[in-house]
Amino acid sequence: HYFIQSNLSLEKETDNMVPDTTPKCDENESFIPSDNVVYSSDDIIETICRKRTWKFNAFIIWCILIWIRSPTILYLTSFAGIDPDTSDPNSWRCVTETCKRLVNSTPPDDRYTLPCATRGTPDGRVEYVLRPSEYEWNITRTSFSVDFHLFSCEGSENGAKTLLSSIYFVGALVALLVGTFIYDNIGRKRSAMIGCMIELPITLCGMFCHDYYFLLAIRFIQGFGEFMVSTPMFILVQEILPAKLRNYSNSLFMIFWALGYAVATAVGYFVHDWNYMFLTATCIMVVLDLPVFFCKETPRFYLMMNKVEDAKDSLKFLASLNNVTLDFDKITIADIEKTKERNQSFLKQIEDLCTYPMLFGETILLMFLWFVVAMSYYGFNFGWGSIFPDLYIGYLMGGLGEIIAYHFLTPLIAKLGRRRSIMLMFLGAAVSYLAAIPDVKLHGMWTLESIACLIGVIFVSSAFSGVYLWSGEVAPTSHRGLVYGVSSGAGRVGSFLGPFITLNLTAWVSREVPLIGWAVLMLLSLVCSFLLVETGDKDIAATGADVVNRRRDGYHYRL
Repeated sequence: HYFIQSNLSLEKETDNMVPDTTPKCDENESFIPSDNVVYSSDDIIETICRKRTWKFNAFIIWCILIWIRSPTILYLTSFAGIDPDTSDPNSWRCVTETCKRLVNSTPPDDRYTLPCATRGTPDGRVEYVLRPSEYEWNITRTSFSVDFHLFSCEGSENGAKTLLSSIYFVGALVALLVGTFIYDNIGRKRSAMIGCMIELPITLCGMFCHDYYFLLAIRFIQGFGEFMVSTPMFILVQEILPAKLRNYSNSLFMIFWALGYAVATAVGYFVHDWNYMFLTATCIMVVLDLPVFFCKETPRFYLMMNKVEDAKDSLKFLASLNNVTLDFDKITIADIEKTKERNQSFLKQIEDLCTYPMLFGETILLMFLWFVVAMSYYGFNFGWGSIFPDLYIGYLMGGLGEIIAYHFLTPLIAKLGRRRSIMLMFLGAAVSYLAAIPDVKLHGMWTLESIACLIGVIFVSSAFSGVYLWSGEVAPTSHRGLVYGVSSGAGRVGSFLGPFITLNLTAWVSREVPLIGWAVLMLLSLVCSFLLVETGDKDIAATGADVVNRRRDGYHYRL
């Protein structure tokens, strides 16, 4: 609704922020510049998107839809590896005489625990009283927890099951490290295509998987492929939109991500065979990955690579979707002068980080923000199964909470800008954590801590969405892939630590310690946000030199 209905409101939104220097169109939506007029790519894209058609809106939404499938891949193990109900004595039955004798000799109240019962061996090892081959489960849906004997019992299998989820982030981290090189050197579209060609066949392999270590490899490669697709597609869409629309497209990305919780839950609920869950996920990916192969590379990337004609073709494609005619015989793209002497390469990017300390400093600040929000975000998200008694309801409620958060953030950013809005989100999260410190019971199992944390997750999700948008605008075009790669990589490190802090640290220290730590980190993130620059009313920087130039008037400290 925000994106499609915002033609007039968006023009009014920034009229008081920047002078209108964009080129004008005549009544037939054609450029009418005089000879040899110089416009930036931002100005041209701004004019192309001034009046959008249904074709342009449909194309953008089609590209964003790819994020719906991401939660299905990420949380696939949560549904494919559901533990059997060991408390139900009818959930399993013996298939050997040894098992039947053991059951008959066990008190009735303790028989249901036999699949989890262990005993010591003379050589000091611990083994199960019943071997998996001695009994079978009487369950309506298959689970790799049963097939690989990974259900929740005392022992190493529980850690092995957790590894199937966490190894996904190891693959994601490797993808982001690789992405720091390829996003900015081979292009956003080609990077996403490589990710699709890796992720699709490996997810299909899950249909034929009957080995734990094979599944472990599948999850690692899934994480690698997923972040090779989702991150460059996000960058691609943001680069073909003007500043006024990037806020709304960012919200669409996050809302479609949240809607993906419903898709993931539907796959887990309606598909009873865990191998066929991987097949279903593959079919969903085939449909939603189509825009990766049919979209156009961004004109900003082509200009950075000195491919001027390709950049013009990309701009003409975007213009054709809005029925706008571009006459490049009378238009010179200003970005060409900034990049024509530049030889884009990974070594050049590293050299720029040393040449422009401001670029390096802003990258470090973004890495810290990603680390904190990812650590807090996944600390919440991997706890839905314990917050709600029903796993499926838990994930649906989690997605609903995120949709509320993203709808709340979008108009706030439109009103206050990126920096102020994200600062408010970190402040709200810090207050929520501090409010959770008193140990007060409210009603039944509800406590002040649970209520405050449920409110806090709205602020954390909003901050995560805002930082995602902000990173692409703070980083110059020459370093956008690199900055996204290292920042999101820092976020993957945070995603490892978050669930551990939320679920395990309280067993070692007082329950107040993690809450105080979260609050302090949120306040530090607020300070880091204050040190960064507002980007919603500015042209995107093309190179490291532009990053330095945009701070000269001191506006980054004006509240």
